[in-house]
Amino acid sequence: MRIVILSLLFSVTQVQAQDFWSAEDLESLKGDLSSRVGSNNAAILDRMIDQGGYFAAMVHREPGPGFSESHDDWADIYFVTSGSAAIMTGGEIVDAREDSPGEIRGTSIRGGEVQRISKGDILHIPAGIPHYVMVGEGEQITYFILKAQAE
Repeated sequence: MRIVILSLLFSVTQVQAQDFWSAEDLESLKGDLSSRVGSNNAAILDRMIDQGGYFAAMVHREPGPGFSESHDDWADIYFVTSGSAAIMTGGEIVDAREDSPGEIRGTSIRGGEVQRISKGDILHIPAGIPHYVMVGEGEQITYFILKAQAE
């Protein structure tokens, strides 16, 4: 019996990490993204991970007007890697337009709740909840975002 149990224990295949970004890698990505900030005051390294039911990106934002958004089919999980900003969630998207099926974007949010986020924070935004990252003067923020398909 002991031999069977030991045999089973040693035959279990361990899952190995397939994607790894060190703190140095993330800092380098932040530098690269900050050099590519566009007219919406943001730069994104999209689809760092793409597994069908979830995908991930790295986002860097600087001061100035950005955009508000909501996604019918995707929840967002932010892992803030540097900087700080305010985020407004809930409420109603101002100047809402459908960017693609189930993806709504606008200029801001009316009636949402504001909270501060900074390095080390994790934020979960369920599918369908409007959200708007607001980066003030003298601020910048970089975050890893995991987008998970809602059930």
